[in-house]
Amino acid sequence: MPKRKTDRRAFKQRRKGFFSKTELAEWLGVSRNSVAAIGERFGIREIENLFPEADVWRKILGIDPRHEEDRVLLRRPLQDSTWFASQTGIPPSTIRAKIREGTLEYPHGVQLSEESEAGGPPRSRRWVACVIEALADGKTAPAFSPAVSVNAPSAPVQDGGGEAAQASRLNVFAQIVHGNAEGAAQ
Repeated sequence: MPKRKTDRRAFKQRRKGFFSKTELAEWLGVSRNSVAAIGERFGIREIENLFPEADVWRKILGIDPRHEEDRVLLRRPLQDSTWFASQTGIPPSTIRAKIREGTLEYPHGVQLSEESEAGGPPRSRRWVACVIEALADGKTAPAFSPAVSVNAPSAPVQDGGGEAAQASRLNVFAQIVHGNAEGAAQ
C-alpha cells in the first residue's frame, strides 16, 4: 500500500481557479469521501467535476478575495486543531473548550461538519494558515473582503440572529472582518 502523503505544504491546483474533488479534500484537510457532504452542507456547486475556488471561499470562508495576493494566501490548505495548537501553544482540548465557552482569543475557524449525534464537539474545525500565523506572531492578520452573499449551512439558528449572524459564527473571515470593523470604530 502506498504511503499516505502528509505534507500538504506542496499543495498545488492543476487548474487555476478550480479544485478537483481530490484537491478540495486536500485543501480542506479531510478525506475525499467527506467532500460531497461538506459541499452539500455549504451549498457549493460542482461544475464538470470541479469546484470553483471563488465559490468555495465565498461559501465556506465567507469572503471574496479582491486581489491576487489574497488568492495566493487562500490557496494554502486550511489547517486543523493540531496545527493550530503548534502555532499558538494552546493544547487542542483547551482550544475546543475555549471555543465552546466563547473565550478563544483567536478566530474560531470554520466548522466543516455538524455535531455528532452523540452530542460531542465536532473535530472538523479548520483555520486559515496566514491568519493564525500572523496573529501568533503578534502581527495584523490579513484583511479580506467579506462575501456579498454568504450561503451559510442550513443549521438552525438558536438565538434568532438571522442568516448574517449564523454565517459570522460559522466562518473565520466574517469574525475577522467584524473584529477589524469594531477595532476601527474604537
